[in-house]
Amino acid sequence: MKQVIVILFLLFSLTSLAQKGTYDFVFPEHKSTDKPLLSLRFLNEETAGVNGFIKLSADGESFMAGDQPIRFWPVNTNAGEMNDADLAAHAEFLAHMGVNMIRYHGSINPAGKGTDIYDVDRKEINNIWRVVAAMKKQGIYTTISPFWPHNGHMGGWLPKEWGIEGYSDKDDLWGVMYFNDRLQDAYKAWVRVLYTEKNPYTGVALKDEPAVGIIQIMNEDGVFFWTMQTKNPALKKMVTAKYISWLNKRYGTLASAFAAWGDASLPADNLNSQTVDLIPFYEMTQAATGYKAIRMHDQVEFFADTQYDFYHGIHDYLKNVLGCKQIINAENWTTASPSRLHDLERWTNTSNEVLALNRYYDPGHFGENNGWRIDPGHHYLGLSALKNPQKLPVNVKQVAGHPFIITESGWNLPHKYMAEGPFLISTMESITGFDAYYWFSFEGVDYTRNPYFDFTKDAEGRRAMNRWTCSVPGIVGQFPANSLLYRLGYLKAGQVVVHEEKPMVQLWNREVSPIIEETNFDPNRDTKNTLNKGTESEISPLAFLTGKVEVVYGGDASKTLISPNLAQLIDPEKKLVKSSSGEMEWDYGKGICQVASEKACGVCGFLSGSKTFSLGNVQISTSNNYAAIWVVAMDNQPLAKSGKVLIQVGTIYQPTGWKEEEGDFKADNQNLHGFKILNTGSMPWKADDTQATIVIANGGLKKASLLDAGGYAIANVPLHKGKGKVSIILPRNAMYVVVE
Repeated sequence: MKQVIVILFLLFSLTSLAQKGTYDFVFPEHKSTDKPLLSLRFLNEETAGVNGFIKLSADGESFMAGDQPIRFWPVNTNAGEMNDADLAAHAEFLAHMGVNMIRYHGSINPAGKGTDIYDVDRKEINNIWRVVAAMKKQGIYTTISPFWPHNGHMGGWLPKEWGIEGYSDKDDLWGVMYFNDRLQDAYKAWVRVLYTEKNPYTGVALKDEPAVGIIQIMNEDGVFFWTMQTKNPALKKMVTAKYISWLNKRYGTLASAFAAWGDASLPADNLNSQTVDLIPFYEMTQAATGYKAIRMHDQVEFFADTQYDFYHGIHDYLKNVLGCKQIINAENWTTASPSRLHDLERWTNTSNEVLALNRYYDPGHFGENNGWRIDPGHHYLGLSALKNPQKLPVNVKQVAGHPFIITESGWNLPHKYMAEGPFLISTMESITGFDAYYWFSFEGVDYTRNPYFDFTKDAEGRRAMNRWTCSVPGIVGQFPANSLLYRLGYLKAGQVVVHEEKPMVQLWNREVSPIIEETNFDPNRDTKNTLNKGTESEISPLAFLTGKVEVVYGGDASKTLISPNLAQLIDPEKKLVKSSSGEMEWDYGKGICQVASEKACGVCGFLSGSKTFSLGNVQISTSNNYAAIWVVAMDNQPLAKSGKVLIQVGTIYQPTGWKEEEGDFKADNQNLHGFKILNTGSMPWKADDTQATIVIANGGLKKASLLDAGGYAIANVPLHKGKGKVSIILPRNAMYVVVE
C-alpha cells in the first residue's frame, strides 16, 4: 500500500509542478551570529598551510598538503581591490561555498609612463600580501600569477625608459621575455621583492609561506601561438640572433646549417652577413616534407628549447636563489595548432612541477567589444556543452608525472545553461583525474550585485553587461554540491583509456597524436582559425569523457596503448558516452548527463523529455525543461545511510527584463543561428522555477529544510516516508534543500 502511495505522490508532484514560472534570486544579508545550515567551511583547514606546503604526490600527478592528499576547488578573484572588511567577508564567503584555493592574477611590474624597468608596483605587491593573509585565515590557499605581457597590465603604456629595443607606447610584450635578457633580469628583480620581503600582514615572506600553494611564472604567453607572428621587426631580430647561436652549436657553422636544409632556403638567408630567416608561422601549423621538414624540425626545436630553458632557469632562480618552497607552474597558454604544436608547448612546461592551461567554454558571442562586454544588438549562440561534449574545457591530454590544472575558465555570459558548468566540471575532474579548475572571475564580496557597466547606459536605459564574472547564481550558486563531491572524492576515477608515449623526435617533427584536443577559446586573441579542419583525431575526442588520457614525452612509441573498452564506452549512433568507472552516462543527442554513485547522484540537462531518472538510491522526477540536480551526502556517508543530505538545483538564470529574439545572423564569415540580444535587463536574476520531486532510499531521514541562497534555513519542507524511503516535493524557489 505504501508503494502505491509513493507512486501516486510522484504523479501528483509532476502534475502540480506543470506550471512554469520564475522566482527572484536574492542573496540575503545575515548577522554574523547566524549559523547557516549549509556551509562547507569545515572542508578547509583551520588555516591554509597548517599541515605544510603544497607538494606533489609520490607519482607526481596530484597534490598533497604536507602528508595529506588535497583537492582544490578554486576561483580567480579581484580581492586585492577590496577594503579590509570586504576582503575578510569575501574570504569567508568563498570558504562557505567550498573554495579552498584562489588565484591572484595581476602584474607586479612597474606600470605607466616614466617607470624604471627594475622597479616594482608596490601597490600590487601589497595587495597580494593582503590577499594571502586574508585567505589563509579561512583555509584558502593562493596561486600567484605575477606577470602578463599584455599592455593593459603595464599601465597601458610601455616606456622607452625600459630600454627594450623596438618596444614602447601601446606595445604588448608577447614573446619578448623568452629572447630579451634585460626583460628577464627585470622579472627577477620584481619577483625578488614579492617573495623575499616580509609580508607585513603575516610577518612571513611569501617564499616561506605555506598558504601560497602554487607560483605561476607567467600568464598567457608562449612561442607557439599566433602572437609570435608580430610585425615588430625588433622581436624577429631578437629571435634570429639566438637562433644563429643555437644553429652554430648544432651544426658548427651557419654554412653547415644551410647545407643541411638543401633547397629549403628563405629570402633573408645570407651567409655573407650571417643572417637567417624564419619559416612563416602559419607553415608551422602545416605538414612539411623534404628539406623543408628538416628546416622546420630545427626551427621548432629551437623555439621549444628556448622556452623550456627560460622556464627552467626561472624555476631555479625562484627555488635556489630566492628560496621559494612552493611548487611552480611555468604558464598556462595554448598554441596555434592543437594537432601539431600542443605537445611542444606542454613539453616546455615540464621544466616545472605543475602544468596548466587557460580554456573557456565558448558562448559563441559576437559583436563590437565582445571581448569584455555584452551589448544590446550583440548576437550569441548559447549552445549547451551537454550537446557539444567535445568542447568541454577539461578535455585535456595530461602529461604523466605532473598535475594538470586550468587556471582560468568558465561558462562566460551570455549563457542560459551556466548551471551545467560546475556539474560537468566536478564530474569529469573526478573521472579523469584532472587536478583543479579555476573559475573566472569573482567581481564582488559574494554575488555580483551589479554585473553592468553603468557608464554604457543608452537613451533607453540599457547597459552593457560584464561577460567575465562567475559570481552569478548559475555558477557560484552551484558550487556547494560540486565542490563537496569533488573534494571528498565521491565519484570513482576512470581508467587510463589512452596512454601515449611520444619520442622527442616526434615532437620536433610535429607528428599528429592519435587523439587531439579542441582548440582553445579566447575572444581577445583567438582568431577562430580553422586551419586544423583537415586533421582529424584517430581516436574520437569523446574518449576524453570516458577516463584519463595521458602522454609521456621522450617515451617509447611502441608502448602507446589505447583501451579496447572505448568501443563499448562510446556509441556514436546513439550519441551516448559512458565513463570507464561505470558511474556516468552522457547522452549528447538529448543533452543529458546522469551520475549514480554511492554518495552522490545527479542529473543535468534537457530533462523534460525523460521525466524520471532512477540513480541508484535516488530517484529524480522533474518537469523542468533544463536543470542540474544533485543529491549529495554532506557527511561522507553513503546516501542510504547519510544523516545529512544536500539537494541542490540549478535552472536557467537571466536578468529581469532580459530580451532576445531567435534567428539567423552572419558573423566571422559564417551564416549562424542563435539569438539577438535586445535588452540586457537589470537585477535581480530571474530563475526558472524548480519543478522536481526527489525520492531517497534512506528511511532514517526525518526532516527537510528549504534554504535561502546564503545557506540559511527559511522553511520546513514536507517529507513523506514509506517503505524505507523518503520523498520530497521541492518548493518552486528551491536552490538548496537539506534533509536530515
